[in-house]
Amino acid sequence: MFVRMTFTQSDPESAEAVRALYYRDEVSGVLARQKGHRFHYHLLESVDVPGESISVSAWDSREDAEAYERSGAYEDLVAKFGNFYTGPERLASYEVRE
Repeated sequence: MFVRMTFTQSDPESAEAVRALYYRDEVSGVLARQKGHRFHYHLLESVDVPGESISVSAWDSREDAEAYERSGAYEDLVAKFGNFYTGPERLASYEVRE
């Protein structure tokens, strides 16, 4: 399994709007319909740094996650949150070892 984490910083006042957008079909639904998608979580919201959050998605393989990113769907989804972000998002990848 392969995991992607997107780290973001948003205005804490917009937390509810960010959550509402993420859970709509135009974001979560698009993500869930990608080949190799296993699951996704949002938002892991920091209890120490207001507005800091992490979105986690899991994939059958690295190839599936990279195909999703190459398709432009990742950038399209990130762009939907552009008005909320107070800094650039950071994408990190992890291989789940058993």
